[in-house]
Amino acid sequence: MSPLARSLLALAALLAAADALANPYCDYLTIGRNYYADGDNVIKYTLTVSGEFYTIIPDKCSRPGRRLVHQTLVVCNDPNNVPRISLVKHSDPYTAVTIECPRDVPGCLNLELHVRQDCKPVTGPGPEDDTN
Repeated sequence: MSPLARSLLALAALLAAADALANPYCDYLTIGRNYYADGDNVIKYTLTVSGEFYTIIPDKCSRPGRRLVHQTLVVCNDPNNVPRISLVKHSDPYTAVTIECPRDVPGCLNLELHVRQDCKPVTGPGPEDDTN
C-alpha cells in the first residue's frame, strides 16, 4: 500500500472515530434486531416530548408489505443534564418509552426525541423469521 493510501486510510479512521464520540448530554436506546435498512425502508422523524412522562412512539413502518424491526431513539438536553430513556414495562418495546428528566431542570419540558425506524420488507404471512 502506498504512503498516500495509508495516510488516507488513517485520516478516514480518525474521522470515523470523531463521529463516533457521543454527546455527553444525550441518551440513546436501540430496540430490536440489528437490521439497518436503506432508502424508503428508513424513516426518521422528531417528536417534542417532556421529561417525567411516558411517550408513545408512532410506528411509521406499518403499511402493507413491511414491518418495524429496528428502532433507535436519541434524546438530548445540552448543556443542562442527561435525560434517560427506558422501556415501559408490560408494553410493546417499540410503542412506549419513559424519558426521565426533572421538570425543574431547564429544557426538560421541551425535549427533542429523534427517532429512526428501520422497516423490513415482508413478502407475506409466515413465521416471524428475521434471518432473511
